[in-house]
Amino acid sequence: MKQRYSIWGREYGSDHDVEIVQVNSNPRDVVDALINKKLSVNHSACPGGKKTKVRKYTYLRIVDNGERG
Repeated sequence: MKQRYSIWGREYGSDHDVEIVQVNSNPRDVVDALINKKLSVNHSACPGGKKTKVRKYTYLRIVDNGERG
């Protein structure tokens, strides 16, 4: 029997969690990749203003969905 995992997260600027992906293998590798995703945020109303890189997901969690068979 294989384990099934869901990865839930909260995107930058959001106020609720969404299911990002379901995996059958080790979810730690996928979470590590999601942690490294960045967004470029413009802090100025005019073009060419200051840009900052922030994490795309501010919160990630792994949910065990049990055995699949």
